[in-house]
Amino acid sequence: MFKTSLATSVLLGCAASASAQLFLSEIEAAKVTLSHAGETDFEDGPGSLSVSRFELRGLITQPLKPANGLTIIPIVEYQLADLNFQNVSPVYPINDDKLHSLSLTTFGILNCEGSPWVYAGWARAEMASDFQDVSGDAFTFDVAAGAGYQFSENFTLGAGGAVVDINGDMRFYPGLFFNWKVSEQFVVGLYGPLFVAAYTPDENWVFSFRADSGGDIWNVTDDAGLSRAVDLTSYRLGFYADRRLTDNIWISAGAGATMGNEIRLTETDGSEIYKEKMDGGMFAQVSLRMIAW
Repeated sequence: MFKTSLATSVLLGCAASASAQLFLSEIEAAKVTLSHAGETDFEDGPGSLSVSRFELRGLITQPLKPANGLTIIPIVEYQLADLNFQNVSPVYPINDDKLHSLSLTTFGILNCEGSPWVYAGWARAEMASDFQDVSGDAFTFDVAAGAGYQFSENFTLGAGGAVVDINGDMRFYPGLFFNWKVSEQFVVGLYGPLFVAAYTPDENWVFSFRADSGGDIWNVTDDAGLSRAVDLTSYRLGFYADRRLTDNIWISAGAGATMGNEIRLTETDGSEIYKEKMDGGMFAQVSLRMIAW
């Protein structure tokens, strides 16, 4: 089972090596996010789709430092996606559904004192399913690695690669990234498929523009009892505002547009059964996060 949008998350793990110092200074101990992508009309026929999401992520323990310069961060994450179709045919092959994802991630950073090189590794095990009949098809395993070179205190450039779905339709994705501190208030970064431009006017506010992926893939059981995969692809462009509530609690709100929207139903080996492209739409998101360590 190939996870199209998973490449985004994996490459972000590699890309974090490009901004390791910033990452390690403000690690998210816990984060909860609610988001909604409004109705997007089908391009080739009647019908539309809206998607609501709930995401919960947290560290299993505080970052571990087993060796000089090495930091290991174990993370557990749960996601619930509610797919809601409108005005579709009674025989439409994908049903309204609540789809779940539970993953365990281990992320490591190696940054030796005095060296301009930063290395990162990423490993993830995930179960993504409708929870009706969980089988081995619902599990995927992915790894990634990357390296960044700090040319100056303000600019780091690097590259990484991800091997996704090791136990299924295994594929490799390369990625480039950079982290550029333009000034004390303004930072620009490209982390694989994620682009961020952030402005920090003071210690309590951050304003940013982001382009990222909002899709995923889940294993489901169809009406005939067969194992299938629902693959949702979506790309988001949005503006966000983050506000510090206490010393370590932040609230974030954002909104913007979705594009490149597509949903597919496939065999577990990736063979396509059905595909529907959709028009662009709008999304909104709010999250609460706690910074620690």
